[in-house]
Parts: sequence; C-alpha cells; structure tokens
Amino acid sequence: MGIADTEGSSIYLYISDPSRMKRMNLDIVNDLVRKNTSCIIVTTNIPSSILANLYRKEGIAMEKIHFIDAITKYSLGSAPADQGNTTFTSNPGNLTELGIAITEALKNRKEADTALIFDSVSTLLIYLSSPNISKFIHFLSNKIRLLDLRGVYLSAEKGLDPLLLTQISSIVDEVVETPKE
Repeated sequence: MGIADTEGSSIYLYISDPSRMKRMNLDIVNDLVRKNTSCIIVTTNIPSSILANLYRKEGIAMEKIHFIDAITKYSLGSAPADQGNTTFTSNPGNLTELGIAITEALKNRKEADTALIFDSVSTLLIYLSSPNISKFIHFLSNKIRLLDLRGVYLSAEKGLDPLLLTQISSIVDEVVETPKE
C-alpha cells in the first residue's frame, strides 16, 4: 500500500537510491493525480520547469499540480517569467519564506484531497543544519495532520545523518525504502 491508497492524513518518508529519486517522484505524483489528488510539490532539488516537462511526458494532469520552487530563483538570480502554477522562493535555506509559501499554497488549494510532496529532504542538508531541518519537518508534518492531508518526504538513501533520519522516522507514519534495480 502506498500513499495514493491511503485516506485521511498520512505521512510517508520515501528513501531511494539517488539515481532513482526522479523516477520515484514521477511515480508518486502520477499515482496520486490518477486517484484525483491535487499535489503541492515543494522542490529544493529539481527546478519546477524540468519537473513540469517530466510530468507532461508521463501524462500527468498539470491542472492538479502546484509547485513551490526553492531552487530556480536561487540558481538563476531571479524568477523566470510567470508560471501560473508555481510559487518561487529565494533559496532552499530560507525556511521562513518556504514555510509561508507552503502555508499560502495550502490555504489556496481548491480541493480537499491534496498531498504535499517535499523533494527532497536530503538536499536541504546542503543549506541547513540537521536540527533546523528536523524542526521544519516537524512543523510541516503537524500542518499536514491538522489539515487532514497526505504528505510525502523524499530523501536520497544515505542522504540523512542517523539522528535526522531517526527524528523524521518518528514523525512520519511509514518509512518506505525503495528497492534498488
């Protein structure tokens, strides 16, 4: 049973070999959208424009997707031309700005059946300390539960230090380690 098969609030941590993370993101979003779930994708890893192209190639209905992109503006120095389904933040390390963008996206969602997908927790370690990431994940998880939503955190295998992995594992409902090919 995966996140798309659950009802009510549930939070998963998916851990994957780094080479399979993009595929894992595509599979999870595809499963959710096919079951009529809207997805808010927080991306600190892959620019939203690249993810959007990948989703379109997979036949994923883009009207069910809203991106919160923390990497594009940081990489380019400014936000690209208006993308109606995207909120840009300045950089992945600005958790206050990221938290506000997530809160706004959740407040403005049009459908009750919504999932928040965070790609990826392990990428945050480039910008932030483990304790700050742990506090932020705790904050997001409580928001997800209070709004009775579903949540997914994606992480690279061996990408989290043991203490952070333990803390996140204690917050989520299930840890799913995807098999290597």
